[in-house]
Amino acid sequence: MLKDERVAHAVWAGRSGRSCRLSPASRRGFSLIELIVGVAVMAALLSIAIPAFSSMITQNQLATATNAARGALMAARQSAVTKGRPVSLCAGTPGAGCTGDWSVGHWMVFEDADHSGDIEADERILRHGRVPALSDTVRLDANGPLRTALVYVPMGHAERVSGAFGAGRLRVCAEADLAPNARELVISASGRVRLQSVDLDGACPDL
Repeated sequence: MLKDERVAHAVWAGRSGRSCRLSPASRRGFSLIELIVGVAVMAALLSIAIPAFSSMITQNQLATATNAARGALMAARQSAVTKGRPVSLCAGTPGAGCTGDWSVGHWMVFEDADHSGDIEADERILRHGRVPALSDTVRLDANGPLRTALVYVPMGHAERVSGAFGAGRLRVCAEADLAPNARELVISASGRVRLQSVDLDGACPDL
């Protein structure tokens, strides 16, 4: 190797070695101030994200419970039309019968040939289930006609046991800072279900 080449090689090696060594400033970690600032930024982000996430969960619970309650009403009406005889819907279970308590979400649809609102020995339970997503925050309530049995006749109309129009309503409500915070399922004169949103200022009063 020529003298000039050896000199150039030594210079290059020296520069390469210096470039690979980290300076003291680059080897140090985070300072206390940097850590404090980072924690403060993270706390600020969480204070925004957590309420938004909680609101989203409650909205999903409202939608899930409303869809399930609507499905119960539609199942009763469809069964009456399909079978060509009265079919009743009530809050309750096959074991306990009709309780009128919608707060736990249990419901059942049964044949009701005599339009009595009660299950007789020769009448069958057609469907039963439970409205999901109910909690201390998300509640289900019903007004007068649905606190007993609501009878659907073969034409699809909903009636009380007495034969009067069953203008019933089911309300799914969230006791939370939402607007609107409730959904109501309103039974029309034809027996169809109409959904409407209601703002109760974050409260869930009795229907």
